[in-house]
Amino acid sequence: MIKFIKGNLKSMVVSLVLSFVLCFMLFVYEPIAMFSSNSNDFWFDFSSLVLSNLLLFLVCFFGISIVSLLVYFISIKIKKQIIYNIYILIYFICFVYIYIQGNYLVGSLPTLDGAPIDWSKYGNQNIISILAGIFIIIVGVIIYKKFNKNYKKIIAYGCIFIFLMQFVSLGSILLTNKEMYIKKGNYVTTNDNINKLSNNKNFLMLLVDMADSKTFNAVLKDNNMENLFKDFTYFPDTLSAYPFTRESIPFILTGEWYEAQEPFNNFYSNSMTNSSFIKKLKDYDYDVNIYENELIWNNESSLEVSNIKIINQNINKVTLYKQELKYILFRYLPFPLKKYSKINTMDFYKCRESKNSKDNIEYSSDNKKVYDTLGDAKITNKNYFQFVHIDGGHYPWDTNKDFEHIENGTYEDKLESALNVIEKYLNRIKNSGQYDNSVIIILADHGNNGYNPVGRQNPILYIKGINEHHDTINISDKKVSYADLNDTIYTDLLNNKQSNELLNDITNNRVRRFIYYKDYDKMREQTLDGYAWETNKLKDTGKVYER
Repeated sequence: MIKFIKGNLKSMVVSLVLSFVLCFMLFVYEPIAMFSSNSNDFWFDFSSLVLSNLLLFLVCFFGISIVSLLVYFISIKIKKQIIYNIYILIYFICFVYIYIQGNYLVGSLPTLDGAPIDWSKYGNQNIISILAGIFIIIVGVIIYKKFNKNYKKIIAYGCIFIFLMQFVSLGSILLTNKEMYIKKGNYVTTNDNINKLSNNKNFLMLLVDMADSKTFNAVLKDNNMENLFKDFTYFPDTLSAYPFTRESIPFILTGEWYEAQEPFNNFYSNSMTNSSFIKKLKDYDYDVNIYENELIWNNESSLEVSNIKIINQNINKVTLYKQELKYILFRYLPFPLKKYSKINTMDFYKCRESKNSKDNIEYSSDNKKVYDTLGDAKITNKNYFQFVHIDGGHYPWDTNKDFEHIENGTYEDKLESALNVIEKYLNRIKNSGQYDNSVIIILADHGNNGYNPVGRQNPILYIKGINEHHDTINISDKKVSYADLNDTIYTDLLNNKQSNELLNDITNNRVRRFIYYKDYDKMREQTLDGYAWETNKLKDTGKVYER
């Protein structure tokens, strides 16, 4: 046996090298590069990712190597080594193809923001991908024909060269990206106190994700539910601060602009810790509760929020590997096959599981789950603050007004399900007898413009103050900016002003600020001199914020 292995080692080693470099690229290099670029999307630490993926790397490397060696032994046994030779050639061509696809043909990949991807729009990329595959096949066959005796050695050296390039690139990532080493604790937003209300004062905020002001108002009318907001003032001309959720949430709660000046995790935690609004709530003796399932407030000061707990959690490796595999397929498959990766976004919060089954009380923003969680109010004497983030109109659009799963749903369908949550949310406050002593703000983090990331700047904003009643809803034409929330609106509402008394100093010729981006690391300042829904009037100021 030893003599056999020695005599055939040179032939066998090429398949082992191929398997090693392939598995290193897919299960070590790519997950680390992904973590480095998107560390905010992960609730766990970098070290946890590495340990989990080393296991995946070893399992896949040994599994593929065993298959390769079986092919070799069978070809030797039946004395047809050409089978193994062709296997190695095909293996190498496939490896080079996905290497080029995943490292050099990724510039036009669609954004993973949760929107369904229309793969029919990528015809040019499909052609380039197919031509690249044909070229690689031709080159591979030429190498096989011209260097028949040495082609395995050429393949082995080629793989080692690719490995060294990725190894050096990986070293650069590990040495230069300090953001990926930020320590993350097991700080979890629980459902604790979600049904609590005060018989003294309540300050309640319900954030409906991706609710565009004009569309939401139209859906409200179509469903004959305008009376739901009869005690509110509706501000249709409201400009958000950002087009996406990530920066919008801390801005709404702190008023601090993120301008890519530091790692976002640091900014989020620091801005929340130093939030003048949250400090003011505490000064007014409010019990503070924040229901946000993708919490990035990862320091001990977050524990001053009543419903945030430290819960020891594990990574569910099967779910982690499924999420990673979707991304790897999305990146490395040829363009015509990428649609089979079945990815619209990366959601690594799904792989979080408690070490203790009794700790499974984590808050979920899913419309139906929030609807089911809302119950009869439990009354307390202490002032109560609540910020609740629900999925609202966010992708996927697969739910109708009755929370039933539907195929080919629309944005309006999803908003109807959100309206049912809002209706139950408001009715339980009224039924508890605490409606008059409650400030209630219904708002969105940003608007929506179909699958286009441009045009998300006009969210809903409905406000009711203490003891506020109208026969019908008030509609204000004030040019509101989300910068006003922390600057004036919250303070005035805490001091018992009603919604029609807010923002009296706002002028009609006001120019508002907005920060737009497609790439987290390159943000552009824009100003709007016009109505909030007039996307064409958003103008770049020339200021670019990047890290």
